[in-house]
Amino acid sequence: MESVVMQTDAVVERVRSVYETDHARLWRSIYAFAGSRDVADEATAEAFAQALRRGDELRDVAAWVWRSAFAIARGELQRRRRANGEPDEVPSVDTVDGLGDLLRRLAALSEQDRELIVLCHVGGWKPGELAAVLGEPAGRVRVRLHRATERAREILENDR
Repeated sequence: MESVVMQTDAVVERVRSVYETDHARLWRSIYAFAGSRDVADEATAEAFAQALRRGDELRDVAAWVWRSAFAIARGELQRRRRANGEPDEVPSVDTVDGLGDLLRRLAALSEQDRELIVLCHVGGWKPGELAAVLGEPAGRVRVRLHRATERAREILENDR
């Protein structure tokens, strides 16, 4: 019994450590990706709750939480768009704090491109580190990020 309690305490401490270092950055990243405070709130809270439930099966808690939060956000955006009869490519933006214009313009990117841009430029992940977060080879992530950055640059330059 004591072993289970120690194991549970260790899991809680691992998740708490990631929460303390990554939560604010993760929330901002999900918000920039989804354009919705509600989605950011729900996705980050659910990702950390699931990490606690999964416990010791998680090798890299930070990578798992980031990957899960984005998956949860993508699912929630898709659910909301279907419920509102909106096309899958365009997120709605519920912001009034100055990010709205940028988020609206970046909404023209595909969801995958927007996710990469946000993970790097808002989340602060280096391209090589994203391999663990996305579960993809580092070379593929670098190529995808380069292409996504070029598309974002085109959108932002043409939208002036």
